[in-house]
Amino acid sequence: MKIFKKKIPGQKRSSPGNRERWILLMVIILFLGCSAKEKQDNTEEPWTFVSIPDFLNKDTRYPHPGFEEALTYFLQSVKAENPDFVLVPGDLVDGRWPSKMEPTEEAILEKAAVFYPAWKARMAANGLKYYAAVGDHEVGDNPWPAEKAKLVPVFEEQFRDYLQMPENGPHHMKGLAYYFIHNNTLFVTVNVFEPGVGPEGNIVAQVSGKQLEWLDNVLGSHKGVDHIIVMGHTPVLGPVNKLNSSGMMLEKGRDSGLWKTLARHRVDLYLCGEVHAITCTERDGVQQIAHGSLFGWNPTVNYLKGTVSSNRIKLELKEIDIIPRLEGRKSLAVEFTDEVMEKGFRTVGTMTIDKSGQEIKKMKSGCYVESADE
Repeated sequence: MKIFKKKIPGQKRSSPGNRERWILLMVIILFLGCSAKEKQDNTEEPWTFVSIPDFLNKDTRYPHPGFEEALTYFLQSVKAENPDFVLVPGDLVDGRWPSKMEPTEEAILEKAAVFYPAWKARMAANGLKYYAAVGDHEVGDNPWPAEKAKLVPVFEEQFRDYLQMPENGPHHMKGLAYYFIHNNTLFVTVNVFEPGVGPEGNIVAQVSGKQLEWLDNVLGSHKGVDHIIVMGHTPVLGPVNKLNSSGMMLEKGRDSGLWKTLARHRVDLYLCGEVHAITCTERDGVQQIAHGSLFGWNPTVNYLKGTVSSNRIKLELKEIDIIPRLEGRKSLAVEFTDEVMEKGFRTVGTMTIDKSGQEIKKMKSGCYVESADE
């Protein structure tokens, strides 16, 4: 028996070619939808940075006898965090290169050619990409009497030539102050050592004039980023803990142009070093984290791990005991005991900046929690 389908007036039969094209179109739509979803998911994948100010605040060759095993353990622990890069808010070298009696440009050139390449080689050997800021030791260490202050441009030139940081800063600070964007997070580095007259001589810890104007413009022109992180060498807010440090602070502190600019642009973090100890302070919505190590002198060393997604920053400060071997005022070696290495770094504080809701929430523990009298 034959079965006949009733033909509806005005209806056209679909040819096999039309059906195939329809099926192909649906496959393409589904594929593009899946690809878009996969791309969105990949964008939301958290990523990591690590902060290690004052690494390592000593003139070393590579490899350096008495130090290399401990330094490798430290850097491999950092590497195990799988950071996209590390931030170094100043004091890579000791930098006291010109003689106090006869400061010379030749001495700076000679020592820089030894210690900067060694620092870079160590980071490369441990597979770490880095962004560094100028510390006081990169410009000869405080204080700066007139003759020494005249050599600061020579020091700066060595930092610029060897470290090769981005050159998008103000004209007079190319390679010293700069910014970059990574996964829609803005990172800005400031050089807090400017010519002037202050308690340290002819260099003042400040961000002013053209550099401050540049910083304001950079922050103001990147309103669409998810997060903003600024690093400079000296703390702005006090008081801070310090260990084996002169404890330099930014002039005018919370009343400085730098801090007011950070607050006005709702910067998330200001990362700094100098003091070789941990203090976390929040004012005006900006979180300052002062931390770092002094290899060869301090009984502990530390690093900061930041895990970042589009609406959240999770911070962990990690610390470990280390044994310096001293002879008078000379640092001969550093080492971690087997027991300490087996246990690894301990977390001494956590903080989460959560931007997923209408209001920013901050959850803190350990060293991030400020005492009532602060």
